[in-house]
Amino acid sequence: MRGGSHTLTVRTRTPTVDTEGQVSYSNVDATVKGRVMITNVGIGDDGGKNTNQPEAVAWVPTGTTVTDAAQIVVAGLDSLLNGTYNIDAIQHTPSHVRLFLLGTRS
Repeated sequence: MRGGSHTLTVRTRTPTVDTEGQVSYSNVDATVKGRVMITNVGIGDDGGKNTNQPEAVAWVPTGTTVTDAAQIVVAGLDSLLNGTYNIDAIQHTPSHVRLFLLGTRS
């Protein structure tokens, strides 16, 4: 992918459910070169409660294996972009894979 300037981590998560119904995840991380951009910040909830669940878009190389169950981890950029994002949608193009991201609440 041309223009890939950020190191992004694609976190593949495998869920496991124990006998009590508790879900835990095993993570496998892969590093790719790509780009990421924030698309909003500090939006309000329908109920009037202020939230800060950022939306972002990431571009990764076409050969990257990614599903909507994976996460993208951004580190080393700035406090606005750094964090863990769930993948909301995936769009394949001839030159890259575009990932629409939603920040995780922790």
